[in-house]
Amino acid sequence: MNNRIAEIFAPKIRAALEQDWHNVVALSEFIHSHVEESSKEFDCCARLVVELEDHGFAVERGIAGMDTAFRASFGSDSAATTVAFVCEYDGLPPYGQSCGHNVVAAASYGAALALRPFAYDLDLRLLVIGTPAEEGVGGKYILGDAGIFDDVDFATSIYPGMDDISASRTLAAQRLTVESFGKPAHGAAHPELGINALDGIVLGFSAMAMLRPNLPPTARIHGIINEGGIHPQVVPDYARATVVVRAADLTELAEIRARVTCAFQQAVEAVGATCTVTPAERCAEAIVGIEALASLFDAALCAVGRSPTPTDEVSGAWSTDAGTLSRRVPYLQPQIKMTPRSIPPHSHAFHEASIGPDSESCIFDAAIALASMAAEFASNPDIRTEVESQFRAAVTGAS
Repeated sequence: MNNRIAEIFAPKIRAALEQDWHNVVALSEFIHSHVEESSKEFDCCARLVVELEDHGFAVERGIAGMDTAFRASFGSDSAATTVAFVCEYDGLPPYGQSCGHNVVAAASYGAALALRPFAYDLDLRLLVIGTPAEEGVGGKYILGDAGIFDDVDFATSIYPGMDDISASRTLAAQRLTVESFGKPAHGAAHPELGINALDGIVLGFSAMAMLRPNLPPTARIHGIINEGGIHPQVVPDYARATVVVRAADLTELAEIRARVTCAFQQAVEAVGATCTVTPAERCAEAIVGIEALASLFDAALCAVGRSPTPTDEVSGAWSTDAGTLSRRVPYLQPQIKMTPRSIPPHSHAFHEASIGPDSESCIFDAAIALASMAAEFASNPDIRTEVESQFRAAVTGAS
C-alpha cells in the first residue's frame, strides 16, 4: 500500500471501526442466533437494513424481485469509484451458522462503517449489497442478471476459515437430481414382484464411490438420499438423491458429471428400475482470480498483523455463487483464519466457533483489511487500471 493510505487512512479506518465496534459485534451475534434458511432470511435482512439506515446509508429493499436482498449506498452517485461490500446471512439449519455467514456479513458491514467517514475525501461511493440464499438458489446469480453490480468497480467479501489466504481457491459445481422409478410390492409376501428403486440409488452411490480414486485431485463428488420409500413393508417404487459434482473448471465439471450420470444410470438399470438424472439449471463457477486485488489484500492483511499463505491448489476449496458474479465485476473473496484446522466448515463446531473472541478477531481484521484495500483502490488510478486490465484478460481467458 502507498504511504498515503498506510500513514493517513489506515489509522483513521481503525479508529472509525473501533467507534462502531459494538454495533458490528451485535450484528454478528444477531445473525448467529437467527439461523434462517436460504431466501427466508427476513429477520437478518431487516436487521442489516436498519443498521445501515441508522448510519446514513440509503437502502433499496427487495431488489431484483428477492424479498431478502438489498442494496445500501453511501456517497455521491457521481463518485469516481464504486466499491461493493457483499453480505451473506443465510444459515444451514440444523447446523446453524456453520459456514460463518454472520462473520461474512459483519466484516462487510464493519468495513463499510469504517470507510464511511472518508468516502467523500476518497471520491468513493460505498455499496453494501445483501445477497440472499448463497446456500440455496444463489442470490448472486439473480442479482447479477438484474444488473445490480453493473456500476461497481470491484466487489468483495471474506470467508472465515482455517487460513489467511487472499486468493482462495474455489471450484465449479453443479447439483444433480437422481430419480429411480421401480415397482411396489409386499416386502415379505411377494418381493419378487416388485422392483426396488432404493436399491438402484444405493448401488449408484457405490458406483460413484468407485470413481473417486480415478478423478482429478481437484474434483469432489458427494450427495444424499432425499427419498427412499414410505413404508418399510413396501418395496420402494421411487427413490431420489441429490448429488453435487465439483471440479476445477466447467470443462472438467462436464466430464465428471457425465461419468457420475452414467454410474447412476447403469446402477439403477441393473436392478430393473429406470433412472433420470436432471442437472440444476445453473452451475457455480470458480471465482476469476485478479492478482492485483489479491496483492492489495495481502498487503492489507500484513498491515493488521496477519501472515497470508499461498493458495492451496488441492485442498480447502469450496463453491459459491460469487464465481459467476466474478465474470461480471472484479471480485475478491479472501479467506480469513478463524478456526484451527480441526474444525471443518458446515459443522456444529464451526457454528460454535462463529461467535466469541476468535470470530471477533476475524471480523475486526477482515473489516480493516477490506476498508484499507478499498481506500487504496479508490486513491490509486494505476491500481484501478491494472485491476480492470487483469479482469478483462482473465474473463476472456475463462470464457
